[in-house]
Amino acid sequence: MKLSTRLVLLTLGCLLPILTAQIYSQVNLYAERHRQLSALVLRQAELANADMASIVDGVHQLGVLAGEFPSVRTSGEPCTGRLTSLRQSLTQYRFLALFSPVDGSLLCTSDGVPTGLSAHPSWLANLLTTKDLSVGQLVSDPTRKSQFLPIAVHVRDIGAGDEPRVLVVALDTNWLEKHLETAKVDHAPALSHAALIIADRNGYVLSRVPDSAAWTGRPVPDWFRPLIGRPVQGVETIVDPHGHSIIAAYVPNESPPAGLTTIDALVLPDLTVGIDHATFQDLLLIGGAAFVAVILTWVAGRRFIYQPTEALLQAARKWREGDLGARARLTDAGSEFAALAESFNAMAAGLQAREMERRMQASFLEAQVAERTRELSESNNRLQVEIAGREKTEVALHQARKLQAVGQLAGGIAHDFNNMLATVLGNLELMERRVSQAGDDWAIADTDRLLRLIERATGAVTRGGQLTSRLLAFSRRQPLTARATDVNALLRELITLAASTLGRRIQVISELADDLWPAMIDPSQVEAAILNLCLNARDAMPDGGHLTIRTMNLTVEPGTGEHDDNDLSPGEYVQVSISDTGTGMTAEVKARAFDPFFTTKGPSAGSGLGLSQVYGMARQSGGNVVIDSTLNEGTRVMLSLPRAAATEASDTAETESSATLSAPSTPNELILVVDDDSAVRQVTVEMAHDLGCEVVQASGGEQALSLIDKLSPPPTLILLDYAMPGMNGLQLARALRERRIKAPIALVTGYAELSETDIAAEQLSGLLRKPFTIRELQGLLTRLRAAAPSLEAGLVNS
Repeated sequence: MKLSTRLVLLTLGCLLPILTAQIYSQVNLYAERHRQLSALVLRQAELANADMASIVDGVHQLGVLAGEFPSVRTSGEPCTGRLTSLRQSLTQYRFLALFSPVDGSLLCTSDGVPTGLSAHPSWLANLLTTKDLSVGQLVSDPTRKSQFLPIAVHVRDIGAGDEPRVLVVALDTNWLEKHLETAKVDHAPALSHAALIIADRNGYVLSRVPDSAAWTGRPVPDWFRPLIGRPVQGVETIVDPHGHSIIAAYVPNESPPAGLTTIDALVLPDLTVGIDHATFQDLLLIGGAAFVAVILTWVAGRRFIYQPTEALLQAARKWREGDLGARARLTDAGSEFAALAESFNAMAAGLQAREMERRMQASFLEAQVAERTRELSESNNRLQVEIAGREKTEVALHQARKLQAVGQLAGGIAHDFNNMLATVLGNLELMERRVSQAGDDWAIADTDRLLRLIERATGAVTRGGQLTSRLLAFSRRQPLTARATDVNALLRELITLAASTLGRRIQVISELADDLWPAMIDPSQVEAAILNLCLNARDAMPDGGHLTIRTMNLTVEPGTGEHDDNDLSPGEYVQVSISDTGTGMTAEVKARAFDPFFTTKGPSAGSGLGLSQVYGMARQSGGNVVIDSTLNEGTRVMLSLPRAAATEASDTAETESSATLSAPSTPNELILVVDDDSAVRQVTVEMAHDLGCEVVQASGGEQALSLIDKLSPPPTLILLDYAMPGMNGLQLARALRERRIKAPIALVTGYAELSETDIAAEQLSGLLRKPFTIRELQGLLTRLRAAAPSLEAGLVNS
């Protein structure tokens, strides 16, 4: 075999590993790039799904927050106003609607509700049955030519006795489009060719980035549909109808948030076209160099045999040491070794180029890793912020639970205290009547002195009754009882209490209007609210200061717009202003002052419910409360309360002035008194005897049922205590009605959760609160006698 042929074969043998290595390198590079793109696409899909989960969780938090508003627990204008206010502050929602899952009725809605919502469209049926959180299907609104995604959340924290409620929130797809575009730019700028798709449970596109307008409302393409039914998330390479390879990462609708599918798709040719072109050029260059080397080697082998090999060996040593910049230089350009040297020089140049390209690729990968590391760091920072927020919420919830426990304890103490007060008040009134009836046996001076002592004791019992009323109001077991009230008189008593409570460093100044109108309020609730505001003012003045309490009449004219900030309807109001010279509030604190659980005192100093309770009382009374505060200049809180009509005030005065004892009751009238507290029962019996009634008594439900079977004729009036062991008052009333007892029945109780509605529902004729006076007992007996004919007729018809 000729030397030239051997040289050619040797050259080919040398070039073969290089070509193989180059091909292997390109295959590995393509595979590595594919793995990186798959990981990046899956990461982007997970980020988008986490973003959607946070949006859905925001709806869940909105349902929890809605349950804290008293207005949402009712229907009508207060509920509609609250939902409208929430929707206007949360621009991502098209509308908010509150339904009853019992009968599917629409309770209240915010603005922006599409027509036909109260007719229960098909998409609404499954949402109303949710027990926690449910994501619906994409809904088109023909009136606004747009779409929205309904999400239903079960409203918790509803009080005992309230029916369950479901809040339906409509997520605006236009807002979702802008949100996803912003998130895509923030999280994945390197995948600009990727298409992000969010679809509902039926496979209809909620939003697509880019080109959301052309895709929203359309079904997902058929080659993507198998991804929706996958049990877990993953990445697949699929081929579209045009033959393009697509890397698709998916999070199916079975994963949280349930009901939504996230797909991030990337067309491979769009990103690998540059790499494929460079690979083709490299292979073409190496192939051309190999072809030239073979030709030159064959020519040199024919013409030259002996050429200086030392230069080649030196160059080979440098190449072996890693110096790819070294070149073999021969003077005899026509020799075979010169051609071989040129071939080796070309090979070294190719290896040097590959090395430079490898370094550039390594630098590019390091930059990608650094970018992904930065994104992970940002995600971790956001997670830490969310964890801190959740810890604050848990602390606030713990404070609320402690407040609820204290309220329950206060309610129980007030209930038992009412029984003791009823006994003391009844005996004092009986003593007063005995002293008044003593006649000539008593000296006038002694009689007056005993009457004054009894009057003082009666006043103390009355104040004790007001204290229990406040305890019940604090425990939220006292309904709001509004009546015409002299606010100036209420404030004079309260200022005396506040002056001793606030301390000597706080100077209390009162500026009470002489011609102040009466207000239609619950006095105990207003007292608690104003005392709360005074304590807040004291906390804002740690070094002392001035606390000024003013009253004035306020008239809001229709259409004037003068008091728009107060959000008051046109009418007449009594305004109480509480000003301090304390630290004041920033704009941010002032904006959140009425939010539940918001406090600047720390978790150990307050629950954050004080100002929210003041706001709720004012709004429930028909008024409002406004804060005017400047940092380091003090705070002024203006409490506006509705004016009481003149007829209401006069009726109240006439009722109180005319509350005198009338003549004895009907002869032979028999009253049954049932109470487990012997002291309360005995004083009630004595009062009834003084009113001219015959009385039989029982200490419980079983004894009363046994006694009534022996009475002939049966009692004409029945008084029952509510809270009794074994059988309570309502249960005993039902048992009496089942035995066809037609006499009017009334409850005598200190349990404040009972209302007139509860009494009417049980076919009872009255309710008397402990502690009560003999005049109140006489008024109840009069009402029972008046209700007897109609009650007997109703029982006969039933």
